Amino acid sequence: MPAPDYFSAKGMMRDHDWLESYFSVVLQWPKTCTVSLKDRQLVGLAKSLAFNWEPGILNHTDLALKTGSTPEEVTEVIKATSATLGLAELDMTAQTKGTLKLSELPRLNSLVRKSLKAIESYYRTVPSCFRHKIVTEDPQWFLDFVSVTKPAYDLGTKVLDPKLRSLVCLAAAAVMNWQNGVRLYSASARRFGATERETFDVIRSVFKTAVSNAMAAGFRIPCHIPNLRGYRTILRAYVDKGALAGKRRRDPLTR
Repeated sequence: MPAPDYFSAKGMMRDHDWLESYFSVVLQWPKTCTVSLKDRQLVGLAKSLAFNWEPGILNHTDLALKTGSTPEEVTEVIKATSATLGLAELDMTAQTKGTLKLSELPRLNSLVRKSLKAIESYYRTVPSCFRHKIVTEDPQWFLDFVSVTKPAYDLGTKVLDPKLRSLVCLAAAAVMNWQNGVRLYSASARRFGATERETFDVIRSVFKTAVSNAMAAGFRIPCHIPNLRGYRTILRAYVDKGALAGKRRRDPLTR
């Protein structure tokens, strides 16, 4: 990959030690990385989606197709990542509303219990994100919820092998700092054949994506500074139009 355009910015080339480290740690995967070249692009796509980094999404989609991934695989990664992001947000924000214990699950609606079986077959447990009371209280909503999030734990499709699906979801969970998800997907990735080093490489790679994303954003923002003559706040506009007449007290400093 060519060096990013922002390397032409004034001062970027001043510190050679920083420059060499940046190229080594931020702009490429470690030379010792154990994740395959093909899988790195799909993991990179997942991270870019989680960071909402549009240039990364475009770049990794293009590289994924060039390194042998199919359009169907790219689509599945987008679905799996999106589902993981939703689960992460839900799990981290619904904690205060109460979570059912595993022993309480048998009392749920029969269709809900059946759905939980598929979830348990992937995770080897029923994660807390599926046991929050606000999730299980409405059986129909729960069934739709399970259907929408299925790409995050689907064992029924061969589009992505289970190991790669877990690594993709692990990358998304790591970006979101969803600790429960990091534990779940690290464990499932190892069950499906990943080494512990592969899970480490995926988690470490979040650092490179975060730094490169921020660097690109810092130099991508338009530098045009608008003319502020005549600038006023919305409140000032109300005052000038007399909307607050009779309600304002005189500024004591102007007396």
